[in-house]
Amino acid sequence: MSGSTNNSRCLGPGLGWMAPAREADAGEVLALYRSLIGTPGATWNEYYPGPEDVAADIARGSLWCLRGEDGTLWGAASAGEDDADIRALDCWTPAQSSCELSRVGVRQSLQGKGLAGAMVRFLMEESARQGRDWMRLLVSRDNPGALRVYQRMGFTDVGSCEMYGVCWRCQEKRLG
Repeated sequence: MSGSTNNSRCLGPGLGWMAPAREADAGEVLALYRSLIGTPGATWNEYYPGPEDVAADIARGSLWCLRGEDGTLWGAASAGEDDADIRALDCWTPAQSSCELSRVGVRQSLQGKGLAGAMVRFLMEESARQGRDWMRLLVSRDNPGALRVYQRMGFTDVGSCEMYGVCWRCQEKRLG
């Protein structure tokens, strides 16, 4: 695979390679995120996610890129320390070391092929390897595709909230 790193891992036949995002990937990831604005279920806009979100995820080591054999960016997702606003919600199961899954995006032309699920499985395994015991996320109640993916992955719906002008479903899964 072109552009692979020692930290890249194949997700399976036809599912691409996951590798930690590098600073050089920021523009490409942002372009992917922007390409998803206005798609069914998307809550993103021209301000979010922005360059500062992508840069912060890269700096924390929480952003991962999914690439095809030719190095083309197929998707991206972040799994890292819970955002303070998310952590403060009272719906979560008590945890020793949880993480937040966020900003999961797959190129429109590749959606419906199992790539989001493959990325989430990979990030659950990686987060467990890092000692995390729970993965948490907010998913728009108006995003049935994402809700189905997380349900199939075994996430439990533990409540709802309204933040950032969106009604969210709060979901979590025990890791390990």
